[in-house]
Amino acid sequence: MQYKNIETKNHKSSFEVSLDQEAIGKIIDQKINEKQPTFEIAGFRKGKVPLNIIKSKIGQEVENEVLNEEISKNITEIGEKEKLQSLIQPEIEFKDNYNFSLSYFLRPELKIDDLKDSEIENITAEVKDKDIKEFKEKVRKEYYSLESIEESDDNSVIDFEVTNFEEQQKKIFSQKDVRIDLNTQTKEQTFLDLKKVLVKIKNKSDFSIITKEVQIDGKIKDINKKIYPKNDDELIKILKLDSVKDLNTKISEKLREDVNYLQKEFFIESLLKVLSEKKKIDIHDEVVNLELKRKYQIDITTLKDEHKERVDNLKKMTSDNIQKDLIFSELIKYLDVKVEQKELQEHIQKYYGEKVDQRAAETAYGNLLRNKIADRSMKTFKIKETKLSLEEMIKKGSHNHEPSSHSN
Repeated sequence: MQYKNIETKNHKSSFEVSLDQEAIGKIIDQKINEKQPTFEIAGFRKGKVPLNIIKSKIGQEVENEVLNEEISKNITEIGEKEKLQSLIQPEIEFKDNYNFSLSYFLRPELKIDDLKDSEIENITAEVKDKDIKEFKEKVRKEYYSLESIEESDDNSVIDFEVTNFEEQQKKIFSQKDVRIDLNTQTKEQTFLDLKKVLVKIKNKSDFSIITKEVQIDGKIKDINKKIYPKNDDELIKILKLDSVKDLNTKISEKLREDVNYLQKEFFIESLLKVLSEKKKIDIHDEVVNLELKRKYQIDITTLKDEHKERVDNLKKMTSDNIQKDLIFSELIKYLDVKVEQKELQEHIQKYYGEKVDQRAAETAYGNLLRNKIADRSMKTFKIKETKLSLEEMIKKGSHNHEPSSHSN
């Protein structure tokens, strides 16, 4: 690899980069050679396919894989050599596969030590007996059995068959056998249309409706009413617990876990908000516009005047998020927060099970990181305690938007 600086500004530093095509070619050939023993194609025995044929089949795929690895490695290498940290993902503009320009957007200086006197709200809630009782009632309503009845009402669960299940009807239902709970709280049009017809309908009868301009002919297979556990003793049998005490303990633990999660989420959001307001960082327009293009496919240069207000709001939100991400990453360094592989695996196993995809693993890592930052920040910054009821805390959580992982 060769590179040279072509532009330096207050907010960015740009380079021209040329990859070593000969060296990369050798890596590509080596990877293709490694695949030969297991490569299979019609007309050849396994492991006997000529290299030139393998290259014609997968050469482009291997080249792209190697190029991506080399580019990523070189971005890191240039950043380390030039002592650059990019505020957002560096920008790459390709001239061809082996030559490109590379721009790092320089991180503004931020000292967390200067912000230690900031006061951060810490919201807590105590789990009380009435909370356990209310949660138990929710559990009771989830664990019901069904009993067949002759006529439906607003709370019935109805099984029916779509008797004209063809292409048009498949746009509405994925299969011809359908179960619908008339007590579901939704404004979805098909559900509302069905409910009008299915309330007060007789078991085993036929019906017909038009929903979303599609004719639905159906036959009722069964109408059921929900039978709930009458008392705690019935509920613990269904849940296969030993005693009501066990049930109360499990509910209490679950609610306290929820409180702990919400407490840390509220604290992190409050922390980032307060620090952002106290240390306002000027994010260059070029950085904001590039992030708008990446995340929302918005090209500022092509926008019309009537979209200006919406775009200005998006630009402010994007600028605020970049600043929060910067503060978050500085907090990680300042508080010396690390997530060990063992604790990540234990967390994943507890909350996600044995099988987990990359996205879930990243979410788990982000959650652990936020928890650690919250715990250490509570001992670092000034704290303003706010006590809420559990109901108030959950209500506040439901009104907040889904927080970003801030895992830069």
